[in-house]
Amino acid sequence: MESVKSDSGFDAEILHKLPTVLTADELLDKAFRRASRVSGRKREKTINKLATVSNVISSHLNSVMKAHPSYTSMPEFYRELVDLTVGLGRLRKSLAALKWADSMVQRIVTKGIRQIKGGKNPELVLKETYGRVASVIKQIDKDLRFLNEAKRAMRRIPVFRDEPVVVVAGYPNVGKSSLVASLSSVKPEVASYPFTTKEIYVGMVEFEEKGKNKKIQIVDTPGMLDRPIHKRNEIEKRAVLCVRHLADCILFVIDPTESCGYSIDKQLSLLEEVKELGKPVIEIYSKADLHDMRDRLAVSCTTGEGVEELRKILFSEIERLRS
Repeated sequence: MESVKSDSGFDAEILHKLPTVLTADELLDKAFRRASRVSGRKREKTINKLATVSNVISSHLNSVMKAHPSYTSMPEFYRELVDLTVGLGRLRKSLAALKWADSMVQRIVTKGIRQIKGGKNPELVLKETYGRVASVIKQIDKDLRFLNEAKRAMRRIPVFRDEPVVVVAGYPNVGKSSLVASLSSVKPEVASYPFTTKEIYVGMVEFEEKGKNKKIQIVDTPGMLDRPIHKRNEIEKRAVLCVRHLADCILFVIDPTESCGYSIDKQLSLLEEVKELGKPVIEIYSKADLHDMRDRLAVSCTTGEGVEELRKILFSEIERLRS
């Protein structure tokens, strides 16, 4: 999927391309192994060994630090989603720890080289310097491991294109994932119990009109519960982020059969809360094959009723909003 760039030039693909981060033991092993291959006379060889250790460690730490974007200047949606996914405070703290370690290693190695040039025993200096370097790197092991976990977690953050965005909202288990699968290219796993949508799925809905192929991104959000934002869990907050920052309009799905486990009254109460976000809202009924209510468009992912009509309504609404 192509990335969408904000006015600030932010490319969200960068979150998917963060490098693998070595653990402290792996980084030290790499640095000392590389240094062991250095040849030459004793004094010169020892100085070059220290320089090699310094360069290997500095190169890796700096490649990790430089790969991360400026989390302060990135678009609000991505900044908040990164914060929910890995924690911005912890991320900044770990990157700062790498910067500290790089500085300390350079200082330790510079001192060791100076001692050798000053006539101190090269073997003794090498042993002492290696020990100090290892101590520093092991102090940031937890930060290195966290940054590698963060890298894996941020690969799940969706990247959006320039096409219009429709966010699907509603209570858990009302049929949102099935609807997204019927409308678009996304085929998320669907199970018959709440909270099965653990990630934000982005699909592409295509519609051909007068020989022109049009596209809309449709976003399947985790279930939004009808309760204050401070009581919502991380998954629910992601849904709110999608609605607040991404949606051109909202497709609100209501299950009139109440087989989702939530009454119509609660679902309509959530609908009113969503409307307060100030986005255009399209209201539909799901599971049309299981009820006769037709005061709203009723859609069935089982029989296909209403799916094509909904597709046309979505594109019509986007055209109206963009005209």
